[in-house]
Amino acid sequence: MPCYALIFKFHMKNMQRMKGDPLSVAPVDWDGPDHPSNRLPDAQHAADGRVLTVFSVAAVEVALMRACDRFEQDSLWQVCVRFNTTPELMNKLRHGLRADVWIAPPSLLAQAARATVVGPYLPLAQVGVGVAIPAGQALPDVSTTQAWVQALRSATSIFYTQASSGQYVHGLLSSMGLLAQTHHKVRRFENGEDMLVALSQLGHQPGAMAMGAISEIRTFSHRGLVFAGPLPEAIGHRTTYAIATDPISPRAAHAHDWVQICKHADIWGDAACTGIEPI
Repeated sequence: MPCYALIFKFHMKNMQRMKGDPLSVAPVDWDGPDHPSNRLPDAQHAADGRVLTVFSVAAVEVALMRACDRFEQDSLWQVCVRFNTTPELMNKLRHGLRADVWIAPPSLLAQAARATVVGPYLPLAQVGVGVAIPAGQALPDVSTTQAWVQALRSATSIFYTQASSGQYVHGLLSSMGLLAQTHHKVRRFENGEDMLVALSQLGHQPGAMAMGAISEIRTFSHRGLVFAGPLPEAIGHRTTYAIATDPISPRAAHAHDWVQICKHADIWGDAACTGIEPI
């Protein structure tokens, strides 16, 4: 099966699971943003308490869905995954929320460890930043820094997020003196899903572009977007993500089993296809 079809299959399968109440398995109520790709448990597993709760960035979604499927095939448990941006995960940490497993940048997990919310963390994967455009639009040249700058200046709209990739892009534009030139056409979104949906709805409007996690852009290959390429090597960026468990969770043994599955190389697939590079 082609890699783009595999990504689409996992995305659609996960969308079909969006039912139930994840708060029934979360230790603390949470009224924060609800990501459309969240993987939620069915009522029976929630009632029985046979649910692992995972707080994770969305950039590694495709691989996590494989890990969840494999874990559930071999156990009587389900995995509830709540996707958030790094700032949203930080907000959960500040509000005292707990989960059996956290997947986030190492800096966040270091803070979580100091708060005894998680134990030691392990490096998991890294994801680069790339450029997306609506299908049918002329492909911009982003192969060199000079070409990328020209593409920005020619763009009619520039999208990026408040998440890790968006914070990098915003800092890059500012440090290169491009933010003042482009601020009137910049639009920021809470997360990659919202940004890419908005971009896909522009149709054939010329000149629109978005910059975000390559792994998230890849999941939109069947939804009206085209991956134009990674940021040029000279200004490219990869965000590293790590994984950690709650050492005092009564489900710690099951969480450990799931983490071991997440470390299997075959869970991650082809990095050129998914945009996710396992560590």
